[in-house]
Amino acid sequence: MKPWERLREQVVYRDRWVEVRWTDVRLPDGRSYRYTALRRVPGVAVVAINEGGALLLQEEYRYPLGRTVLQLPGGLVDPGEAPLAAARRELREETGYEAQVWEWLGDVQDNPGLMEGVTILFLARELRRVGTPCLEATERLTTRWYPWPEVRERIGRGLVEDRVLLAAVAFLYARGDVV
Repeated sequence: MKPWERLREQVVYRDRWVEVRWTDVRLPDGRSYRYTALRRVPGVAVVAINEGGALLLQEEYRYPLGRTVLQLPGGLVDPGEAPLAAARRELREETGYEAQVWEWLGDVQDNPGLMEGVTILFLARELRRVGTPCLEATERLTTRWYPWPEVRERIGRGLVEDRVLLAAVAFLYARGDVV
C-alpha cells in the first residue's frame, strides 16, 4: 500500500512515558486528514514458566478500565536501558523472582491504529524466588502461578482481555511450547 505523506506534525503533549501528536497528512487519494497518535516508550513483558509448566501471572487494578485485569509481569523500559535488562528488573521488582534462562519471544505493537508503542516479550525459565516484590506506589498486584488448563479456560470464557498476555499465549502455541 502507498504510504501517507506527512505534511506537518505537532507535539501537543509530552511526559517521560508518552507523547501525543497531531499530524496533518495527505492520503493516497489526495485528501488531507489530521491524525492524532500517541508515541510510548517501549515496554517489556515476561512470560515466566516454572518447571511444572505453570505461568506466573498478575491481577492488577487498571484505572482507565476501572477493573482488575490478568496480565504478565512487565513495565516500561527506562531511558538508556536495554529491553532484556528492563524485563529482568520488572520480574524481580514485581514478583521477587529471577530467571536463569531468558529468550526473546516476540514483539507486539500495542495498538497500531492509535499509537507507536511496542511491547517486547521475553520467555523466562529456571526461576527462583530471591526476595519480596518491590512495588511502585501505584502498583497493587496479586501474583500467582496459573496452570495452563486454567489459562486456556479463562481465555476461552473471555476473561483474559490483555492483548500482551493473549499475544504471548499465541507465540507459545505457535512455537509448540504449551499443550
